[in-house]
Amino acid sequence: MKHWVIFLMILIVPIDGLTGQIRGSVETGSGVPVSGVTVEAWTQSQRIAAVLSDSAGTFLFPADVESRIVRLRASGLGFQVAEIGIDRAIKGYIIILDEDPLVIDGLVVMTNQNMCEFPQGDVRARFLWEQASGKYHGLMDTLGIASYLAEADTVISISDLGTLELPVLNLNQRGSSSLLRFSWTRRISRQGYAFSTRATDGVEVYESWVYPPLEADFAPHFIDELFGERHYLRILEESSEGWRLSFCPKDDSDPSISGSMSLAPDTTVVAVRWTHKTPEPLENSGGTALFPPVLLDGEVSYLLPREAIIWKSLPTGDYLQRYQRYEDWHVAPGDSVPLLPIRHGPGGRQR
Repeated sequence: MKHWVIFLMILIVPIDGLTGQIRGSVETGSGVPVSGVTVEAWTQSQRIAAVLSDSAGTFLFPADVESRIVRLRASGLGFQVAEIGIDRAIKGYIIILDEDPLVIDGLVVMTNQNMCEFPQGDVRARFLWEQASGKYHGLMDTLGIASYLAEADTVISISDLGTLELPVLNLNQRGSSSLLRFSWTRRISRQGYAFSTRATDGVEVYESWVYPPLEADFAPHFIDELFGERHYLRILEESSEGWRLSFCPKDDSDPSISGSMSLAPDTTVVAVRWTHKTPEPLENSGGTALFPPVLLDGEVSYLLPREAIIWKSLPTGDYLQRYQRYEDWHVAPGDSVPLLPIRHGPGGRQR
């Protein structure tokens, strides 16, 4: 079984002329700025602010939270989560990230077999999942949602799967009504996590699968009662950085999903990784989604991703890989998809 190791190095350096605010930049080892990386500000036990690195790789936290910040955490697809303590004598930080492909669990058959070899979950994992579910509003069954996003589709070989050497990202929009999400819930209840369709590569027609958009506006399913009813949960890892739970189907006679869910120390969801199990044709499909922090107690929060990547194999033997970064999610009462305000384009991740 092949594993990739993701290396990350952080340099803490003073930046002249900067006082009163914690700021810095995110770069590759060769000095190229990295945009779209989430940098979170933490007290000992709670996230109090989060910002994205901009097109120049820079980030800035406002002065009103500076005195409360104890540590910073940086995360983005293709990078290991980084955590550093704050030195009150230093206001400027350079975070240097070494790139490495994502580990695509769906291609390592033994990975999910090992996670799901036990027929039952454990009570504590279920309790943690319930705690996480309680931090969010759930499936938003009376709300319309919409987002601007930047995305790119690439067709690559299996050896390149998981890399994020992306072309220029296309700016687009995505939205859904509550009725559309309800139809996905009903379909999962009746048919499982995929349904068959016929696709074409422009020359030939072939059998394929359609999957629920777990990487996008249907991500709240991961904290929904239906998800909890259909899966066993176990604790895979526990540390000062939180927990990683595995989820495995109770019944895989229909198309199913299995994977892992990472929780922060405050039991909010950091990331979810999943793979699909279907009858023929086998597409080795799956995905990874990262989620923004829940910042303040008492505010309504929704489990909607900020960044995601999904993949599936093609009849040619290559893989279709789709990367998506969401600029923001807009939520409005009613069944209509909300109108989006004037966009401030997120641009492409620079590597």
